[in-house]
Amino acid sequence: MGGRPQQRRTGSQDIALKSGTLPGSPWIFKKRIARPASPPPPGAYVGLRSPSGKLLARGFYNKRSEIAFRVLGGPDAPPDLRGLLAMRLADALKLRIDVLGLDRFTNAWRLLNAEGDGLSGLVVDRYANTCVASLYSQGWVKAAELVEESLKRLEGIEQVLFRADARTQKLEGFRLPDVPPGRHVTVQESRLKYRVDLSTGHKTGLFLDQRDNRTRVAGLAKGRRMLDLCTNAGGFAIAARGPGKAKHVTAVDLDEKAIEHAVANARLNDLRISFRHADLFPYLRERKVAGDLWDLIVLDPPKLGAGRNEVPVALERYRDMNRHAFEVCAAGALMLTCSCSGAVSEDAFLGAVRHAARQAGRTVRVLEMRGAAPDHPVGLEFPEGRYLKAALLSVV
Repeated sequence: MGGRPQQRRTGSQDIALKSGTLPGSPWIFKKRIARPASPPPPGAYVGLRSPSGKLLARGFYNKRSEIAFRVLGGPDAPPDLRGLLAMRLADALKLRIDVLGLDRFTNAWRLLNAEGDGLSGLVVDRYANTCVASLYSQGWVKAAELVEESLKRLEGIEQVLFRADARTQKLEGFRLPDVPPGRHVTVQESRLKYRVDLSTGHKTGLFLDQRDNRTRVAGLAKGRRMLDLCTNAGGFAIAARGPGKAKHVTAVDLDEKAIEHAVANARLNDLRISFRHADLFPYLRERKVAGDLWDLIVLDPPKLGAGRNEVPVALERYRDMNRHAFEVCAAGALMLTCSCSGAVSEDAFLGAVRHAARQAGRTVRVLEMRGAAPDHPVGLEFPEGRYLKAALLSVV
């Protein structure tokens, strides 16, 4: 066990909408909630009622957050959180094992995808014998003991770690202990191995959402010179060089620790990859001057915009990144360019890429629009959950 918050009891009184009916989204904002005479403590699992008193939903209430109520189920949902979590977890396992068959080729996958699995604010990734739970709601912080207990009932799970980013902790009003340093596990993805840093690695340690995109890139890599920008743990580079049999792979990242991690993963798979610790902007400008060109480029930057107010700056950075990448594409090159900024729409992202192509003087065609692997389901009522956009491009 690591980074688990202290368990506290919650109240059970229901709350009500000010007016109208329940919206489709699982997020109910503070302005829509009537101020209760005796408000439940932040993170309480309660009912949400109509102005006339009809029970509409059950979920977490947090008066401190702008997302004041997170819908976890309708009026027929179990009145106790234990029962609801057991039901949602059983459904999630059925999808990952019975339908997707993930256990046949990997021991690392997303087990619970928050709103996509009916558990707003709770993300759980499985890495071999360890589950890493990312908490985005005060309610799940208070229910951490229950989450740990439920996950440890799963076959093969020996430990559960809890993580939360600083922004969420501030917005939701909680403080989560850090995962103790030095927590690592080695996982298998088809024929490849990755050593995952569970303590400080990006997201929960490995970009599981890009699994199928790594496979797609590997299928295109044979005989090509490949450039992996923002390589992080080296996932795309390793897939392209190993099963993809790329002629040569260069991988770049600004994070020195990420490069060290990627180098270790390449060694783990006995692969020769040229890693560079560098900022991609000056690196690409230097390569352009030197006349270096690549046949296959992956551009997978970290999240550039967390909220709507950050979208304009994020789009400007996407334009600049893609322009520089287009300038080092060989004629006929393929490029996978990605955005994991949920606040940036697909149309806006493609608009930035289109602008970048014009600036670089390149003719670019979209071959495929891809997203996260299917163990990251997205509810139709919550399109914000489709955060990852990955455009496979042909560059002339």
